[in-house]
Amino acid sequence: MAHFTVDNLGQVNDFLATTNYLNGDLPGADDVRIFNGLKGVPPKDQFPEVYFWFLLLNSFTPAVRAQWGPVAAPKEAPKKEAPKAEAPKAEAPKAEAPKAEAPKKDGDDVDLFGDDDVDPEAEKKAKELAEKKKQEALAKKNKPKPVAKTIVIFEVKIYEATDQQLLEATAKKIKETINPDGLVWGKEVKYEEIAYGAKKIVMSMIIEDDKILTDDVFDQITAWEDDVSSVDIVSMQKV
Repeated sequence: MAHFTVDNLGQVNDFLATTNYLNGDLPGADDVRIFNGLKGVPPKDQFPEVYFWFLLLNSFTPAVRAQWGPVAAPKEAPKKEAPKAEAPKAEAPKAEAPKAEAPKKDGDDVDLFGDDDVDPEAEKKAKELAEKKKQEALAKKNKPKPVAKTIVIFEVKIYEATDQQLLEATAKKIKETINPDGLVWGKEVKYEEIAYGAKKIVMSMIIEDDKILTDDVFDQITAWEDDVSSVDIVSMQKV
């Protein structure tokens, strides 16, 4: 993975064009590091992907962002030496105890972005874009693979090859009788002359490779041995 810095925002911008966060599908340490290193909202015209990524991260609270990456342990305060004992003095009038300060909430004294204005519409758009990228990636991952198909052109020869009516009846019988799942018959049937008035039937079919074998179809045709003399492939082409 590339090493991202605030000095190479062009590289960061190119990377964010294909993913939601610098750490992949979920935000992580790289996102927090670059986000905290920016001085303000990045220019939208120069780095559009970084701009929307920035708005998306800015919509989370500092406390949530702190959970995405390692946080340095707080330094221990230096120990103070105990004051030396002094001789007792005359009791002075009691002063009022100082009022305890209300605990500060997360982010009260942290202003990472100064006075930079964040457009609510742009922030909303950033979230929509992130969601769109997520859905596109999911759809691409789950997209079904195309079904492999083959166009097969074949010829059928019958014994009574000069009988046009029998030729047509045989072609019709093939289409009406053999219809397994995964096979679609071509509409056109040709009757090409062989010699001396004899003709052969030329047909086509589209088969799904995972469901149909040509031999299964041809075996059913040649099973009509009283009429059919042979079946041969003319051509095969992948769809």
